[in-house]
Amino acid sequence: MLTMIPQHHIKYLYEYKGMSLRAIAKETGHSFQTIKKYANKEDDNPFPTPRKPKQSKLDPYKAQIDEWLEEDRKVPRKQRHTGTRV
Repeated sequence: MLTMIPQHHIKYLYEYKGMSLRAIAKETGHSFQTIKKYANKEDDNPFPTPRKPKQSKLDPYKAQIDEWLEEDRKVPRKQRHTGTRV
């Protein structure tokens, strides 16, 4: 992957100077496929779009777990749910 400066240079030569892809490849020393990839690239943003947070596997059970924990406050310490039992 090229850094942003060579990417912008390739885009500049292709769009503003009107050079062919082969001429740009010869001038820059990069392969034709690399030049083609960056010349036709529309989005210059190198960062991927942020992902949406996934639902937790525990979400369907949260109400039940909270109910157990509330009940455990009323029982003696030795009879409460442990992390393994929850």
